[in-house]
Amino acid sequence: MRFRVAHKTATFLLAATAIFTLAAASVLSPVTLVLVILGVGMAWHADTGSRLGAWVDRATPLLNAMVLVFLAFAVFQVGRSFPEVDLTPFLGFVLFLLVVKLCQRRSNRDYLQVFIMSFLVMLAAAWMATSVVFMIGFGLYVLLTTWTLILFHLRREIEDNYIVRHSTESHAEQVTATRVLNSRRVVGLSFFGMTGLVALAVLLGSSLVFAFVPRVGLGFILGGVRRQVGIAGFTDEVKLGMHGSISSDNQTVVLRSQIPEIAALASDSDRERAISALYWRGTVYDAYEGSQWLRSRDEKARTRLLPSRSSGDTSRSYALADPFAVNPPLGHKAALQGTIEQTVEIVALTHPVAFALDRPVFFESPPIPIGSFTAIDFEGRWSDEVSLRMFRVNPADPYDRRQAMSDFMGARYRVFSRDGGAGNVQGPSYPSEQLAPGVLDNYLRVPPTLTPRVAALAKQITAGLTSPAAKVQAVTDWLKRTHRYTTNLKRDESIADPVEDFLFAEKAGHCEYFASASALLLRLAGVPTRYVNGFLGGEWNAMRGTITVRENRAHSWVEAYLGKNGWARVDATPSLSRPAHMGRLRQLLDSAELFWGRWVVEYSASQQFLLAQRLGQKLGLRSPGYLPSRGATPLTKRQALALAALVIAIVLVVSQRKRFRRWSRRGAGLAQEARADQAIVRIYQALLGRLSAAGLPRRPSETPHEYLARIRESGLEGGTSFARLTDAYASVRYGDVQLPAEVVVQLRQDANQIRPTQ
Repeated sequence: MRFRVAHKTATFLLAATAIFTLAAASVLSPVTLVLVILGVGMAWHADTGSRLGAWVDRATPLLNAMVLVFLAFAVFQVGRSFPEVDLTPFLGFVLFLLVVKLCQRRSNRDYLQVFIMSFLVMLAAAWMATSVVFMIGFGLYVLLTTWTLILFHLRREIEDNYIVRHSTESHAEQVTATRVLNSRRVVGLSFFGMTGLVALAVLLGSSLVFAFVPRVGLGFILGGVRRQVGIAGFTDEVKLGMHGSISSDNQTVVLRSQIPEIAALASDSDRERAISALYWRGTVYDAYEGSQWLRSRDEKARTRLLPSRSSGDTSRSYALADPFAVNPPLGHKAALQGTIEQTVEIVALTHPVAFALDRPVFFESPPIPIGSFTAIDFEGRWSDEVSLRMFRVNPADPYDRRQAMSDFMGARYRVFSRDGGAGNVQGPSYPSEQLAPGVLDNYLRVPPTLTPRVAALAKQITAGLTSPAAKVQAVTDWLKRTHRYTTNLKRDESIADPVEDFLFAEKAGHCEYFASASALLLRLAGVPTRYVNGFLGGEWNAMRGTITVRENRAHSWVEAYLGKNGWARVDATPSLSRPAHMGRLRQLLDSAELFWGRWVVEYSASQQFLLAQRLGQKLGLRSPGYLPSRGATPLTKRQALALAALVIAIVLVVSQRKRFRRWSRRGAGLAQEARADQAIVRIYQALLGRLSAAGLPRRPSETPHEYLARIRESGLEGGTSFARLTDAYASVRYGDVQLPAEVVVQLRQDANQIRPTQ
């Protein structure tokens, strides 16, 4: 491959890899990504001497002006985002500047600026990426960086030696530089192979440094993951139409969970059926106003968490206080009998919601990781909703939770839940009058915007029914029978309330509308209800034994109060076909994502201690702790032999490295002598040896022509012959020139006549 083409290809691949890695972080809009790809494609054809290159040269002042305008616009956008600073406009500016510099590449300085721009893009990808795709992009970027920087250095040397240093000499020097840039002999497959091995060694070395050097980075300071994905429907208000529309395109993983009860099932098909019926409870709302659900923030409905500290570690446990029953003793195993245990990991949600299968009764946070400055804790909100909050760890008191943080960056915790399905609620129900006055007022309130026909419909559906459970069943059956599911929402603007429009006019909608309609109809029938947002189902990953829940499983339903039996889940949305099967390839990718999140993005000092512990166990150390005990088991015979062989190999390599170098040089010399066009190189090097022995050595920084000029001034017999030999050597060594055999013979004879003057 010609040197110029190799340098250009490596540079463009480097820029494309940085852009690809950033795009994998889902921070670029489709329009921006398409424009950048088109710009890079156009820049590939903007070479010197091409028609597009000439147009770019003429448009350079315009492009520079556009860069300044784009910079000013980015500064304005960032300034307008204060106090919540958004640096995304600067990222767009860097991408625009990268495309411009790719179009304007004419000299080595331009290629250097392209490298700097691509490095900034890669830094942004490193900060925003949460996907294992970043690992692939980073490895490729390290390889391409090695090639690009070496080629960059070679090009700089070529330009300096032939263009800059000899700008005052004949035009032949610049022609020679062009020949070098177009030569096929400067770099070849061996160059890319050897430098690729160097890049691999650098990558492995950096991985070892990352794994074993004490963590003082983001994972060490924050002790958690960095997430930036937010989903509508988990904030303090939910407007109808913003949440609940299921799209197969939304593949972002929002949480993962391990449930021993499901893992113990006999087959994957049984697990998938069980997973499809899991309701992951998130946010809860009690007030409906117009077209949105809100929280009334009534203190009578505030969730009460009763803390329990059953051990001496830094974990924290809470039980949800039931105002309608006597709480079992905290920490007693009988309190959790019949519950479903889950380990939940919040992956890609910025909303601090403690998701759990309904109905959660017990939460437990993990011990504070070693070396972490932050941890998570639970906080009661309203309507049995539990939120998560991050706090800064007080080294003097690990149980101090006063230094709360406003940002939420993901969490991992354990929770125990009971099945909250209405189908499991049997036995008598009691009227709400037995409760304290005003406790359920907010769960029975309907907005004044509803017309009397909604109340009449509720009365008609529940006519003759007295128990709350029977009314729930009647409303659910009616909605499933008379309405259909759709994501193609329509609206009759003549009807003020969207729920009333759904009930009487459109009769089609997604889960938001079914949940809202069932909640209001039940309230009008005297059954307290509350609106719930969460996720339904998931996918079983048999390789990791985990359940993966993606954004496309967002769902809304209702909880109805059934007297003494408490709150029960009510889902009036018609059943949808949501396959929970995950193919082997997706399982592999999901496992890689899980590994990347836990051991790279969240990597901290605690994981380092765990790695040290596992390594000690592999080496036969008995101690289960972080440090080996005094009674550790000695190395086995096989382990001792392997260690001894490794030490001997290292000693041999170090002691024989000079011999290895001589062998490699001899092999390179034989390969060079095998080519006829290298005869001039051998003649020139032999002459250099004689001149050096005579006290006229060539300096390392000198070009062949600079050396010729210097020794001519010191006196030299056969100066004209040496000039011809120097020209021939430069043509063969740095250009794509082959000399006739008779010319080589003549130059060898002339070389014997060249000697320093006495």
